[in-house]
Amino acid sequence: MLRKLRTLIYFLLVFLFTFLQVQILSFHEIHAQNKQLPITKEVEIDHSNEDIKVTNETSPIIYSITVDKSNVEVIGTVFRFTAVSEGKNLNYEWTIFKDFDEVYKKEYSEENFLDFTMNKLGRYQAVVRIKDENGITISKLSEEINIIRPIKIHSVWVDKNGKQLVNTPLTFSVSAEGDDLVYHWYIFRDSNIVYDGLLSPNNSIHYTPNEPGVYKAIVYVKDKFEKCISAYSEEIIIYENVLSEKEKLEAIINAKDFSSKTNHYIWIDTDKNLTYVFEGSNKNWHLIKTMLCTDGKASTPTVKGNFIIDGRAPWLTSYNGKLKAKYKVRFFGNYYFHSILFDSTGKNIVDSRLGQSLSHGCVRLSVEDAKWIYDNIQDGTGVYIS
Repeated sequence: MLRKLRTLIYFLLVFLFTFLQVQILSFHEIHAQNKQLPITKEVEIDHSNEDIKVTNETSPIIYSITVDKSNVEVIGTVFRFTAVSEGKNLNYEWTIFKDFDEVYKKEYSEENFLDFTMNKLGRYQAVVRIKDENGITISKLSEEINIIRPIKIHSVWVDKNGKQLVNTPLTFSVSAEGDDLVYHWYIFRDSNIVYDGLLSPNNSIHYTPNEPGVYKAIVYVKDKFEKCISAYSEEIIIYENVLSEKEKLEAIINAKDFSSKTNHYIWIDTDKNLTYVFEGSNKNWHLIKTMLCTDGKASTPTVKGNFIIDGRAPWLTSYNGKLKAKYKVRFFGNYYFHSILFDSTGKNIVDSRLGQSLSHGCVRLSVEDAKWIYDNIQDGTGVYIS
């Protein structure tokens, strides 16, 4: 507090000193006009009837202090203060104050300017003191400069999950830094504005597109000093709300509470004679394979419900030993996934029919598909048969 009080007293003295010099100069001008003499600093009168001695020395004058600065007064900006002045053989002393505290001083020199880098937030002013060849001094205070934290936009993004469809909500967000920021969002569809938001302190908005097209957003970020910058988001394509067959199957399976002890799940649709293999987790299954299969005939149907893979062997042999199948994988009791049928030697195919309902309850697959399940589907995998 004492330091700031001394600084305030200093500013008052500078002001009073400048005021008195102006008054003295005005007095000399009036006196010179009345006596029809040139303006003088000092008149010496010798009472021994000698001639009056007049020194033609005017006081120095500071007209202004100009400041060269950028449009944005931010940390790290270099400012040039220049004293516009008049006088003989002038020297200049510069002092910089930040929040009324002296932070820099340059001793007297012939340079009428000072370059100073503002490296901290705050309010700055410069004081220049001019001294002429006769030691007469005069001072002036510059305008105030407010150094602020610059606005920065780090990124603008949109939250999305795979293919975006009409009537699927989007969330646009921005990461920025600055003082007391507010945000103004615009959203474009095919270069036409479809959303014009209000100034808000929220750095994200939610928008639901109701038409297909190419969308993007622009956000304007403004701080408490009315400084403003902007940035665009990436483009995002919105499609018609027409689901593919894969998307429909995923929607069906994810609508049910199907879990698995592995990252795979199998769905057998006996009406279509198709086996679907999904990868992922509960409520987030993604279809990775579709296999044509043969399920049980009417008299020996394939069981329906939820089951778990439990056990496997390279070969399945029929009860009478006349038929074999490769790559058996059990999902319930004596019900298996296995390949099409071979003879007892395992070399000759005797029944390759798929896409029908004619087995004794097992699920037949092509040799390649049966081997894939045998090699890739672990015990504990969930199975749903409908």
